[in-house]
Amino acid sequence: MGGSRGGHRALLIGLSLYAVMTAWLLRLPCRVPGWGAAESLPALCATEIATGEPAGAGGFFTGGSAGDQPALVGMITTAVGWLSARLSVLFGADADRGVFADLSVLLLALAWIGTVAVVSALSGRRGADAFVLALAPVAVLVGFGTWDLWAVLLMMLALLLHVRGSPVPAGILLGLAASVALFPLVVLLAVLLLAVRYRQFRDLAVVLAGTALTWALVNAPFLFSARDRWARQLGTPWDGPVEDSSPWGVWARMERARTGADPAGTGQWVILALVLGFVAVLVLTLLTRQEPSVVQIAFLLLAVLVLAGPRYSMVHVLWLAPLVVLSRRNWLEFAAWQLVEVLWWTTLVLPEPAWPVLPGLGLIGWDAQDLLAAVRVLLLGLLVVAVAVDVLRGGQARRIGMSEPG
Repeated sequence: MGGSRGGHRALLIGLSLYAVMTAWLLRLPCRVPGWGAAESLPALCATEIATGEPAGAGGFFTGGSAGDQPALVGMITTAVGWLSARLSVLFGADADRGVFADLSVLLLALAWIGTVAVVSALSGRRGADAFVLALAPVAVLVGFGTWDLWAVLLMMLALLLHVRGSPVPAGILLGLAASVALFPLVVLLAVLLLAVRYRQFRDLAVVLAGTALTWALVNAPFLFSARDRWARQLGTPWDGPVEDSSPWGVWARMERARTGADPAGTGQWVILALVLGFVAVLVLTLLTRQEPSVVQIAFLLLAVLVLAGPRYSMVHVLWLAPLVVLSRRNWLEFAAWQLVEVLWWTTLVLPEPAWPVLPGLGLIGWDAQDLLAAVRVLLLGLLVVAVAVDVLRGGQARRIGMSEPG
């Protein structure tokens, strides 16, 4: 039994590292001088992990050396910059930024391995869930270019601890996750909905207190020393203009094809859609006869957040991937969803003349990217419906995190 588990873990780590190496090779042209990949394929080389001055002396408590990062990300990048400045001495002064990027990718690789391990623990005896996630194309395409991967890991750890009856550390981890990005707070909302269903508010109070206290401790130095810069990191789902990748962008294209004009006032519906979506999840949580899982409710809330918001990026897919794997446990559905996301990413990276010309789309003023935008929104909507049906039936919930007691 011990040897079987050891082999299982080693295989999961190996597959996760394979995804890391594939991502590194995919972006190798961006790091080779003279190849010009950054100019010809800017979307391929775009990354968040090398912003600011890696060797900056300040910024640990104030959003990194440039003051443009969330509180916990600023702490991580400042520490990595300090270490890279010293390690670069071994390779020459010009290697400073390269060492910083390599160390950042290493940290993100550890976060991905941890996320896969947590999904394996939550899935119990069904190790296939973690194997499917370990090779998820979205991790290869965007996972190691954004610090949001650390928020994903901390969110999944908080879910695991909550499922196993440890609300205090779950709250602490949620506070840390919210100091990277705000989306993990959907877990707190999921705990709230389940507390309302069962009228058991003790765990909610403990998780809420741990989350709030941890978040406050991490963010307080940044808040009091640079309030304006700190506030800019608290982007909400309804901030910013509507993008073509969102359901609202798809609707706008359909209206343009039908009437020749953009729909008016799209932005005013975003908050209404968010409220209606959250109310629908609340009603589902309260009225279903079967016991729902916090993982399923968290997925539904996060999907509502994405679908109702003004943008639907590949990073949002990264947020959703572990929850989809656990909530549906269907690798064919996951593969179809990821295939569409790969095709979408391809249209973002390649110049428009390289896109395939699909017969009939020109008649309505659409191209391949427009079609893929509609399909990816439709697929996520179908996943939401499928998980909602699972909540009503209760079949999937009983198998999430219950076969391995803590």
